[in-house]
Amino acid sequence: MISINFEYDRDGSIEKDRMIIKAVPYIAVVSALAGLLLALFAGTSETGPALVRFCAPFVVGFAILGVYSFRHRDKGALDERMTITILLVVPLIISITIIIATSYVMPEIIDLLIDVTGSWAPKNLAVPIVIYSLTALMMFTSHGVISTVVAYFRKYTVRIYLSMEKIKNNDTDSERNKISRWVYDIPDIIDVKCIELEPVRHYNTFPTKLFLSLAFSIFALGLSVSSYIFLNPIFQSALTLPETVIVTVILTFFVPVLVLPWFITKDTGAKIKSQARDYYLWKGLRKRLYQGFFTVIVFLSLLAISIYLGYDMVRTYYTYAGYVLITAYLSILYAFIYANYYHAGFREGIISEFNEAKRPKDAVPPVNEGRE
Repeated sequence: MISINFEYDRDGSIEKDRMIIKAVPYIAVVSALAGLLLALFAGTSETGPALVRFCAPFVVGFAILGVYSFRHRDKGALDERMTITILLVVPLIISITIIIATSYVMPEIIDLLIDVTGSWAPKNLAVPIVIYSLTALMMFTSHGVISTVVAYFRKYTVRIYLSMEKIKNNDTDSERNKISRWVYDIPDIIDVKCIELEPVRHYNTFPTKLFLSLAFSIFALGLSVSSYIFLNPIFQSALTLPETVIVTVILTFFVPVLVLPWFITKDTGAKIKSQARDYYLWKGLRKRLYQGFFTVIVFLSLLAISIYLGYDMVRTYYTYAGYVLITAYLSILYAFIYANYYHAGFREGIISEFNEAKRPKDAVPPVNEGRE
């Protein structure tokens, strides 16, 4: 059991969130313009290269934001030496595994990686160079994406919760409350009396259960979104397999934007108090964002269509298997960075702001508030 001594730095978090919220619109606009220019002046009218060039600047933009977020991150739950060791050893293991596996299956992958490095790297060094470079890109982009989610939700979540206390479940509800009812899938039979928090306790340890659950959820949702593109005959005819992998991986970079909100909602224990029964908001949010059965149906349907249209299924699914491995690696890295650096501060920030908003103006704040 790994013990941590976390204290929520409210002032530091507010300043960091303010900087990120200011920067994100500029990053989005600049990335979109850069992508549009690259797509228009790429010298080709093909859909695949244009789509890749349009999407790539968004990853670069959030990676740059991630450098700032990394420098101003909270203290990690794990010792920094252990974190560095993990980030050095895991890519090395993956590189060795790829070298061994590709010597038996699809050896042209090695040639592709050598081309990525500009053909200057020796054959056996091309794989670790690409894997370590990809890990660095993933790490900074994940810091950029996660810090964006944290900044916006830490600022606005409490406002949303308080506004939900005014839900009447009739035509007098504001548009904001109607959206809240839909997003959190609040049943009509529930009369909202108030919102309360029932935080999950982690007992000052690295949240291993949260890490595993988050990694699986990012992987599952990323797979469902990207599988639609990867197995869709329209995209298969418009994109080459490498282009498809690049586009789907880029999309997976931003899947945590959908997953993290219901995880933190669950972790803070936000629930509606009503005369009927308590309703935990995270359950409705998860239902809206994560439909496993629908995913399976879409996957099987697209698989059948692809087979019917006569695509090279062996090569397609070898490449798809490579994408699955990249997605799994990305999901684990995202979940680790969130659980290690952001989870405690994100959670305590929302709880602290909520308790302060609920506290009578003349009340004295508890001495131990803001500690985990």
